[in-house]
Amino acid sequence: MVTSNIYDDYYKNETATRFNFGLEQVVKLFRLWRSVKIKSLVPQASSILDIGCGRGWMLCFLKKYFGFSEVAGTQISLPAIKFARERLGLKIYDRDLLELQLPGESLDVVTIWHVLEHVPRPADYAREMYRLLKPGGTLLVEVPNLAAWSRPITGKYWLSWDPKYHLTFFDPPALTKLLSDAGFRIKTIHTHSLEYSTFTSVQSLVSRLTRTDQRFFAWLQRPIRSWSVLIDLCLFAVLTPFCLIINLALYFSRRGEVLLIIAGKPAYV
Repeated sequence: MVTSNIYDDYYKNETATRFNFGLEQVVKLFRLWRSVKIKSLVPQASSILDIGCGRGWMLCFLKKYFGFSEVAGTQISLPAIKFARERLGLKIYDRDLLELQLPGESLDVVTIWHVLEHVPRPADYAREMYRLLKPGGTLLVEVPNLAAWSRPITGKYWLSWDPKYHLTFFDPPALTKLLSDAGFRIKTIHTHSLEYSTFTSVQSLVSRLTRTDQRFFAWLQRPIRSWSVLIDLCLFAVLTPFCLIINLALYFSRRGEVLLIIAGKPAYV
């Protein structure tokens, strides 16, 4: 079970925002891109559960633009729950997935974006997601990639360690085994993300060079008045093009910053 205590301040204020400087609009665009990806992968699907659904923008887009008639999410951060329910009109479960006892074989799609690394019993999650899917249903799982190229270079400064929130780490073989053991058939494995890959690489390298604790990433969420952030800005400007090229070059490898697996529940024969 995941407890909500440390997540109560994960999102702030009545709009459940995380980032400043207009970055929330960029986040919304990425959630729209996720909804496009799901629709293209499972064009006939009409029901979805998004585990750890954030503020619910992806579910909102799927319902509004892509013909999903049944959308629901789980969330334990109180500001995010309030926003998704009251502002977006979504069905949000405010408990951990393992406590819900939802009906089995009831969903076309289950998604879990950057949540599986937060839970203490990921194998239980995998089995429950398998139970919830209809035969022939699709699962999308995305987590930080422990085999990322920047991790051995940056060591303890790797952004995706995030020890306050992350409990479990996966490389492609480990996540593949976890899902296969639960009964899933693996369809696709990617380790590149437009949303996360380049930023993760750059922030990790900047933290390594400055010996600071993800200062720039923290500043994007809660700005502080400090000239030291200017050093980070300059380093970001220099390193971003190189990290973008490296991550694109590694697109077909297993060394990208983010691990995405698309898996299916076998249909009855």
